[in-house]
Amino acid sequence: MSGRKLTSESEIYQAAIDLLSRRDYAAVELKQKLLAKVETDRQYHSEINDTEEKGLSASQQVDQVIQRLQDSGYQSDERYIEMLVRARKERGYGPQYIAQYLNQYRLDSQLIEEYIDSRDKQWNEYACRQLEKKFRQPSDDFKMRQKQQRHLYQRGFSSDQIRWALSRFDELFRE
Repeated sequence: MSGRKLTSESEIYQAAIDLLSRRDYAAVELKQKLLAKVETDRQYHSEINDTEEKGLSASQQVDQVIQRLQDSGYQSDERYIEMLVRARKERGYGPQYIAQYLNQYRLDSQLIEEYIDSRDKQWNEYACRQLEKKFRQPSDDFKMRQKQQRHLYQRGFSSDQIRWALSRFDELFRE
């Protein structure tokens, strides 16, 4: 199926299963990938299959396939969000960065908020760990402090989380 365009719903379904067997995808992301593989201009296709007779467009076929995958439990936006939040957290990203990243896939904002509670004190610890990883030890130098703050802002941590992490980072090395 590498270079060939997909024409039937069963081919689209199989391509979706192939994609999902490698990693999880958001429904929007999966739809984009499948639409890229589907033959959108069917006027030149000589063989008419049963879904064309029903008048379904490529987009509608892909939507049906995704719905079938969701009903079967093969595709889940909730599972995708959970996996991505966990992975980004472990890589040192903050709640604002992760939320922004997930919003680009037009996922349910309520679901995103459920998995990213930015008021959770655990984010403070993640910010402190990121400082330890990047800078090894605190500094009294003003420019270095700004650099540390900027690093955490770019990673998506809030100003409260950054203040807490910087003060905790200092405490760890005073002990």
